[in-house]
Amino acid sequence: MRERPSISVILVADGRQTSFQPLMRSLARQASLLREVQVVVARGEGDPGFPPSLLRWGAILPCRDFVFLETGDSGQSSVANAAVRRAEGEALLLVDSRHRLLPGHLETCLDALKQGAHAAYTDRVLMDGNLLRYRRLPDFHPDVLRVGNPLGRAVLLRRELWEENGGLSGRTRLGHWEMWIRATLRGKTLIRVPRPLLCRAAPPVVTPGVTPVEDGRHEALLVIRNPAFFPDTVVRWALALLRGEPWALPAGPGRAPNERQTRLMLENAPVQRTRPPAADAPDASELTWDRFLPDRTLSA
Repeated sequence: MRERPSISVILVADGRQTSFQPLMRSLARQASLLREVQVVVARGEGDPGFPPSLLRWGAILPCRDFVFLETGDSGQSSVANAAVRRAEGEALLLVDSRHRLLPGHLETCLDALKQGAHAAYTDRVLMDGNLLRYRRLPDFHPDVLRVGNPLGRAVLLRRELWEENGGLSGRTRLGHWEMWIRATLRGKTLIRVPRPLLCRAAPPVVTPGVTPVEDGRHEALLVIRNPAFFPDTVVRWALALLRGEPWALPAGPGRAPNERQTRLMLENAPVQRTRPPAADAPDASELTWDRFLPDRTLSA
């Protein structure tokens, strides 16, 4: 029987990516592990074809395997799930074209998994034009996930963690954040490697076509889907935001408010005249909260 590769590197080529050259060059520098690495590049229905430069890298890199996968799925989460189903690695790493793996990244993170961790992430170097900034991430504690996802998506994780989560949920744009939350609730071990082994180009300041209100709905839905993880006051904020109550304000892209911020929102809320509920209004507990998301948001 063919031995499985140690790591599958997953890349979704959906047309929103920029040049893949820096990422591929950084992968080539993982010399000590490259022959144990499988690369799976996936595109969904309606996405542009694979760039010729990426096809050339498939022939250049001395990887264990380099797979180009065309799926009938659409949406980043669905395409990533299809890519993982095709992947054979015992560990998974999801990256995009803005990532650069610094020398020793795969080897160091894989050693952490061999020592018992279920997932490992590293400190970062943020690249904004010619400016480089070192970002020291926090040591892992559940509290770091209650207000955001500092781990990002480029986390080396055991395949079992992905499979227990059922892959990435497509109900929000925050599938990776939700996966780390649910792994924490199941008692999985996520550890920080205190070395800057990942470089990431700065994302655009504003995502085209996305409003703060729409962002807030995704964060609120994440809270509603995982109420056992968040404080009761934050769950109250999420419910209020989805109902459109004016006091519940978005906390910012990829952010949920903490308890103090939620209390401040309540204390500074304008006095509102309340209207009696309509006789035929459904009970709040019966509402399907993903109805508040745009129609184009896909369910996993």
